[in-house]
Amino acid sequence: MKTIQPTEPTWTERLAASTEVDIRPVPEGRRAMIPGKTMLYPSARIVNEAIRAIPAGQTVTPKELRATMAHQHGAEYTCPVTLSRMLLIVAEAANETHAGGTPLAAVTPVWRVLDGKGSFPKRLSFDLGAFLDQRAEEKVAR
Repeated sequence: MKTIQPTEPTWTERLAASTEVDIRPVPEGRRAMIPGKTMLYPSARIVNEAIRAIPAGQTVTPKELRATMAHQHGAEYTCPVTLSRMLLIVAEAANETHAGGTPLAAVTPVWRVLDGKGSFPKRLSFDLGAFLDQRAEEKVAR
């Protein structure tokens, strides 16, 4: 009898399934954070929404995105590790959507957060080239 192996969910499916948002106290030992203050642990969906809200021609750093999201959700901080994981899902889903034929103008504009620097691009399964070209085309401020 042949067994059917379950398939990995697509990045788009992971994005759609990531709905859990949690706000809880900052644990002891978190660098540059005050224990007991509130920290947002975002879902990929709210990260996606936050990126979509960035106007064309503007960029934000992941640090600025964390601050904005924390403020919007009534928390003092956004967990940098969780944001990084969710940003990966959003970027991979944007690439998957674009690779499927959707024009860049219709995908989540991750180029407004990702600049191709640092270690984050190494975690991606794709080359940021098209997104960085779009960043240049928008003549972003930074």
